Amino acid sequence: MRSLFANLSISKKLVFSGIITTAAITILMTLIALWKGKQIEEFASKETMALAREGQIHICEGIIAMLKSQQEVLEEKLISDLNVARQAVNQLGAISFSNEHIEWQVTNQFSQEKSSVTLPKMYLGSTWLGQNSSFDISSPVVDPVKELVGGTCTIFQRMNDHGDMLRVVTNVRTQNQTRATGTFIPVTNPDGNPNPVLKKILAGERYTGRAFVVDKWYITAYDPLIDSRGNVIGILYTGIPEESAKSIRKEIMDITVGKTGYVYILDTKGNYIISRKGERDGENLWNLKDANGNFFIQEIIKKAVVLKEDQYESIEYVWKDPGDAVSKMKTVSIGYFNKWEWIIGAGTYNDEIYTVSSAMKKSNQTSSILMVIIALLSTIVIVILWIIL
Repeated sequence: MRSLFANLSISKKLVFSGIITTAAITILMTLIALWKGKQIEEFASKETMALAREGQIHICEGIIAMLKSQQEVLEEKLISDLNVARQAVNQLGAISFSNEHIEWQVTNQFSQEKSSVTLPKMYLGSTWLGQNSSFDISSPVVDPVKELVGGTCTIFQRMNDHGDMLRVVTNVRTQNQTRATGTFIPVTNPDGNPNPVLKKILAGERYTGRAFVVDKWYITAYDPLIDSRGNVIGILYTGIPEESAKSIRKEIMDITVGKTGYVYILDTKGNYIISRKGERDGENLWNLKDANGNFFIQEIIKKAVVLKEDQYESIEYVWKDPGDAVSKMKTVSIGYFNKWEWIIGAGTYNDEIYTVSSAMKKSNQTSSILMVIIALLSTIVIVILWIIL
C-alpha cells in the first residue's frame, strides 16, 4: 500500500490525501453527532420515567397525608363519643353481675365457630343489659348514644379468665341486619397472635385505631370497664366503619394518573378497598397474575408492608386490559398507611409516560437519517471537488 502510494504523482497524492482526510472528518463528526443524539434520547427517557415516578409518589404522599388527617379527626371524634357513652353508662348506675346466670349462644367473630356459655346477668344500676338482637326493640346505652353522636356503640362482658369479650348490648349491624349481640372477640387472633385490642384492654389501657368488628374494619375506640378491685370485667366501645369516609373515597377515585391511570387501595390480604371507579371494591386479587404469569399483587404487598411512613416503592408489570390487542408495561408507585393497613398504588401504562420522550426519539431518528444523507452527499461533493481541483 505504501509503495503504491509512493508511486503516485504528487497531484494524485494530494487528491487522495484530501479525500481521505475530509471524508474521515465528515464521518467522525457525523458519528459523534449520532452518539450524542442517542445519549440525549436515553437521558430524556430516564428523566421522563423518573419524573413520572416522582409524580406518582407525590400522589401517594398526598393520599397518605389525607388518610392521616382523617384518622386523627376520627380518633378525636370517637374519644368524644366514648365520653358520651361513658356518661350514659354512669347515668344508669354502677356495673354489677347478678347471681342469676343466663345461657348465651356465642359466635367467634373471626372463625364464626359457635358455642354455648353461661354467664351472670350484667346490670347497669337496676337495668339488665339483656340479650336483644333486634333493631325493632330498643337497647340501653347504645341506642341513646347513637342518637346523640351517630356511629356504633357496644358494651362487652368478659367471658372467661383468658379475656375473651362478648357483645352483650350493641348497635353494630350484621350482614343479616340484626344486632351483633352474642358475637365475641377472642383474646387470640386466627394467626395465633394476641388480639391487639384485647392486649391493651386487658392491660387496663385504652385502644384507639383500626380494628376488625364482627365482619368488617372500623376506626375504633375501646375503654376497659374495671371493677372496684381493679379487674377488667368488660369493654365500652365506639366506632365508625372504615368505608364511611365517603368524601375520601370519592377524592381518591377522582384522581387520574397520566391519561388513563388511576389510584387504587388494597389491604394486606389483597382485597380491593378502593378500586377504579369503585367497580371492583371487595374483590380479592391475591392470586392475580400479570401477562407474564407473575403474582404481581403479592409482590406489591410484600414490598409495601415493610415501607415506613416516608418510604415509597415502584414496581413494573405487564398488563393487558380487556379489549386490548397486546399487553403493555405498567409502572405503579406504592405507599403504605400502617394505621389502616392500606396499600396505596398510583400508576399508568409506560407508553403514556414516554409520550414526550417517544416523540423526541422519533424526531431524533429522523434527524439522524437526514444527518447521514447530508454526510454522504457532502462526502461525494468533496470527492468530486478534489478530483476537479
